[in-house]
Amino acid sequence: MARGAALRRGSNVGFTIVELLVVIGLIALLLGVLLPSLGLLRGQATNVKERNSARQSLVAWTSYAIDNDGALLPGYKSGLQAWTASGERIADETVGVAANRYPWRLAPYLAHNFDLLYVNDQNAYLNRIRNEDYSSYLYVSATFPSLGMNATWVGGDEIDGCFNPALVDLLGQFYSNRLSRIRNPSRLIVFCSARGNDGAGGFGGDVIEGYFRVQSPNFSSRRWGEAYDPLDPSSAGNISARWGTDDQSVVSYVDGSVDALNLLELEDMRNWADMATTPDWKLTPP
Repeated sequence: MARGAALRRGSNVGFTIVELLVVIGLIALLLGVLLPSLGLLRGQATNVKERNSARQSLVAWTSYAIDNDGALLPGYKSGLQAWTASGERIADETVGVAANRYPWRLAPYLAHNFDLLYVNDQNAYLNRIRNEDYSSYLYVSATFPSLGMNATWVGGDEIDGCFNPALVDLLGQFYSNRLSRIRNPSRLIVFCSARGNDGAGGFGGDVIEGYFRVQSPNFSSRRWGEAYDPLDPSSAGNISARWGTDDQSVVSYVDGSVDALNLLELEDMRNWADMATTPDWKLTPP
């Protein structure tokens, strides 16, 4: 009888209010310790994805050069041909300048896997535009990849006159157009974290983390603004300083290496133009 009563008394034993408060406090403490670490891990994972995109894009870019006897993929040029995965030619009259930009011309070397060009938040953007009409998808997907190409100095950009014979006669071969002629492959940027404004594409006017082209701080004169403006992609040549506490951009170089540079490091023109000799170098006639 006494044993049964003892069991009944034992079955009523539970946590006191003080003990519950202690447990809740410990859980809150653990969450306070773990949540920043989880956020850091998520940040590191997204950074790794973008670095992998930079690496895969560079492999595809190099493969193009090998297939074309060392000639580099033009950064931006009218009249070039591009095809979809099904072999359909992207016609200028259908999708504007989509074939002039690098994504669709690089696509065959990526097995037309645009998920390699659109990573992290941009991957959700890609999935959204896949639901637009097909012509719009072809155009917009060529516009906002996560990484922009150093089009002016690597491959050439017609907007900067790279394919204008008169300008080339005046300035010489100022942009790199053949793989074998690049003098500083470990320093010359090909792709860089980019951002653009999607108002031109008809999808609003927001700044989004992707654009097909990035521009160096200088050309024949200064091109960047006085300060980096998160709301104005043109303030730093469409470069996105979206990584780390010191505002870094992921970059890939001709030699296949991938790194992250802050805005001060990206000010150095020797990272952009193979013929640049000083950090503040500008293009001038010889």
